[in-house]
Amino acid sequence: DRPMGPRRPKRRSLSPTEEATCTAFRIQARLPLDDCLYALQLMFPHLTRSTLHRLFQRYDIHRLPDPPRPEPAPTEATPPELGHFYLDSADIRTGDGRANMFFAFDRTSKIAFARLYNTAQPENGPAFLEALVNALPYGVRSVLTGAGSQFTALQPPGGKNARPVESHPFARVCRARNILHEVLPPDQPWNIAQIGTVKNAAPGRSKAHAHYPGHDDLREHFLAFFKTYNFDRRLKTLRGRTPFEFVCQRWMESPEQFHQTPRENRELLSG
Repeated sequence: DRPMGPRRPKRRSLSPTEEATCTAFRIQARLPLDDCLYALQLMFPHLTRSTLHRLFQRYDIHRLPDPPRPEPAPTEATPPELGHFYLDSADIRTGDGRANMFFAFDRTSKIAFARLYNTAQPENGPAFLEALVNALPYGVRSVLTGAGSQFTALQPPGGKNARPVESHPFARVCRARNILHEVLPPDQPWNIAQIGTVKNAAPGRSKAHAHYPGHDDLREHFLAFFKTYNFDRRLKTLRGRTPFEFVCQRWMESPEQFHQTPRENRELLSG
């Protein structure tokens, strides 16, 4: 008797690199499960909803946390402000070595922005924040980052009473641009650095091989992903609109919040 089932079974498991990409996207975008699935299937067509849900459960990120945003005045309901970003970075191995990638997601519009640097340098964080400010048609009000050295230096190191050092280059750019900088506690599951620590300590994890031949291949792949995500992917949390369509609608409703029309910044947001 012939075996039952498809002749070419579909792949269901995720590689360590794919798991890291999925968890990083969930942490930064803070999107519901279905929206994460729709966006990540652009890169991983074999990804299923159940696989993604189990992955988020494993790293305790299956429930979205409450955003650290001040409560609006109870007198009248106002729509959430644009310009509050989650921002983080990750090192990705390619055939040319380790590339340093920075990415940001607006908490309200879900618009995404990313830049790839060939090497990890202290000036990458401030340069990325400047690029983000220049690419947006509206202002950046606040950024929420991890406690990594590319964003802040805590004094004293660790502990509950640690506070950011004001002389850090990233902090200086935030002050110059009048941007509020918030830092995630390093020991909570929604910190991407904490996810990386758990992954590295997981049993049976061997050192992953380079998934991309070189930095240019990685840059082409990820920028194409972010471009498709911003302009073509419709999200449930935005009521069926793409992130860019949401920004355009907000511009028509409240043009005073913008210093440029979104159409003028389309190419910058495309990478």
